[in-house]
Parts: sequence; C-alpha cells; structure tokens
Amino acid sequence: MVFPSISRKRILLISSDVMHYRVSVYNYFHRRFRELGFEFQVMTNKLQPQSRVPLEFHLREMPFVFRDYRRAIVEADPAAIILFLYLKDKITWPLAHWLRFKKIPFAFWTKGSNWDAKESRWSRMAFNYANGLSDALILYADPCVGEINPRYATKAFVANNTINFHDFPAVRESKEEIKSEFGIPFEKVVIFIGRMEEGRGRKRVDHLIDIFRRLDRNDIGLILVGSGLSDSLKSQLNPRNTRYLGEVQDSRNLGISKLCTMADVCAIPGHVGLGLNQAFHFGLPVVTEAGNHPPEIGYLKPGRNGFMVPEGDLNALQERLLYLLDNDLIRAEFSRHARDDIRASASIEGMFDGFRNCVDYLTSRRAIAERGFDEGGLQKLTAK
Repeated sequence: MVFPSISRKRILLISSDVMHYRVSVYNYFHRRFRELGFEFQVMTNKLQPQSRVPLEFHLREMPFVFRDYRRAIVEADPAAIILFLYLKDKITWPLAHWLRFKKIPFAFWTKGSNWDAKESRWSRMAFNYANGLSDALILYADPCVGEINPRYATKAFVANNTINFHDFPAVRESKEEIKSEFGIPFEKVVIFIGRMEEGRGRKRVDHLIDIFRRLDRNDIGLILVGSGLSDSLKSQLNPRNTRYLGEVQDSRNLGISKLCTMADVCAIPGHVGLGLNQAFHFGLPVVTEAGNHPPEIGYLKPGRNGFMVPEGDLNALQERLLYLLDNDLIRAEFSRHARDDIRASASIEGMFDGFRNCVDYLTSRRAIAERGFDEGGLQKLTAK
C-alpha cells in the first residue's frame, strides 16, 4: 500500500519509566525511522538511572503534568503519537482524550488487557474503553489480539515484544574463564535474570532460593542477577551454592553477555517477561511455573526449549532443572531450539515492522483527514 505523503515527520513516544533495556530498542527505532524520513523522539517522566547505554534518540524527561505535556506536544507537532503508559498513570486519561479532541492520531502500545487480572471486570472495562479511544493499537504478541474487542482488530498491529539482540556482544572467553572472572566455582550453573522486587516478588525468586537451600549437590550453583533482592531473602541464601550479583550493567552489555554465556539453564519461576527472550538468545533453556505470565510466555515451548511445571510445585521445578543439567545432549538440543525460536519469533526487526505498520496507518489517517476525506474514504483506501 502506498500512503499519501505528509508534511509532518515526527513520531513521538510518550512513556512511563524508560527501563534500561528499552534504550537499545529505541536507538534501533530511531535509526530505522530515520531511514523512512521520520524523527523518533521519546518523552518520559523518568529514565532508569542505571541505564548505561548511550542515547541516540532525542529524549525529554519531565514529570507527568498534563499541561506541560500538552504544550510540549503542540511544540513538537508530531505526525503521530504512541502512548506507552499504564492506565493508572494520572496523565493517561486526560492526554488520550485531548489527543482525540485535537485529532492527533495516536496508538496505545499495550498487552490489550491486564494479564495479571484477566478476570477483573473493571480492568477489562477500562482497557476496552482505552482501546476504543485510540486510533490504533500496538500489541505485545499475537495472543494479545484475543484480549481485545474483535471490532478493534482492524486497527491492531502486532509487534512481538523483545530486546535488541544486536547490542549483545559476542563473548570470546570460555565458560571456565568467565567463572574465574566472576568467582563462580560451580560446574553447572542455573541463572535467574530479572527485577526481583517487581510486582511484590511475582518472579518468585524465593522458590529458587528454597530449592538451593536444601539441594545436596556440590557441582550445581545458582546465580541471581538483577535488582531488588530483599534483606530477608538474602539471609536465606545458601552460601555453598548461591551467589547474588545484583544488577550487572555496562554500556556494551558485556557483563550480562558473559554470565549468560557461562550459564547452562535459566530459571524464572514466575512472570518471565523479557528475561526469557534474553535467555533464549544465549541458548539457555528456561524453566518456569504455570501462573500469571506476560505475553512473552508464548515463546516458551515446553519440551522443546524449556519446561513449565505446576505453579508452586518446587519438587517439579527442581526435577526439571536437574534433568536439563544432568543430560548434556538434551540440554544442547533445547539450547539450539531456544536460539532458533527466539530469532524466528522475536527479532528486533520484526518488532519494528509492527511499529512501522502502525505508524503508516496513523499517518495515512492524518493525511486523509487533512485532505478532507471522510471515514468511508479512509476505509476504501486502507482496503486497497
């Protein structure tokens, strides 16, 4: 489809806290949108201070005050806006209604519903209203399409949520050299990756700590990587087989790349998130529990690139971990599948394609509106 040309060439993403792993994604978006003649900018209330990746895109950081954002949007005069906000953010509702009133095309980047409370009637009503208010939707994954009202499917674009694997460097050191560098004495390693404080501990790192506290194996160790391990859980760590490294960040992502290269299996018992993508990129099978997971759980294929055990079943969790650790040939097969599957299903190129298609749709709507087309004219054009 060839869309009418437009004079405005700025794409504005308005986001809640910009996490460090998003910076690399937005750098990639900036480069790709620039190739298409667009300027990609980000406005946020906060950039995660731990971020070490240099910004290539223009970022403006300011508190969520509606009148300030309204003024900034008018000054930026964007061709389209993407809202990456929580519905509970105080700026979301006045901003969305104002954009609608001003006929500035915008999309919500969303999971389509609250995946942690799918049975909540009030949550579903709020999401349904927000989805209808927007001109378009950018969805995390294909399963999210089933979470929206069918009448919004024509304005929904899937951009499989992922991280920018291009910014993870190749690691030349051997597993043993990396273990020596980080002081890791274990023959086989289970790694956990993620923010442990998130969602009141919903990643359930405590389950791994319980398993390794009672595990009577001298050859297997647990490495915990990420922020937010509570003092209470720190006191429960088994010093014989568990190491907590905290956050591991640098501008080249070299430290985390080394740790993932060194590890054998990744375990994230709850709410896997993008840690699963990262593990698969490095060929680490993932073991988790059933329960409330975000859309990224769709990349896990039990029995192929990892395992899912019943929620809260620590015996089953331990058994699946030991099965992979003790069977080198099976683990190697799972590892190969993990790499292949994530590259096929969740590349940064595929994610950008979803955003680009949505922007094409949004900017075509604006161009048509400026030329006086009615909604029927839009439908005829987009059907071509």
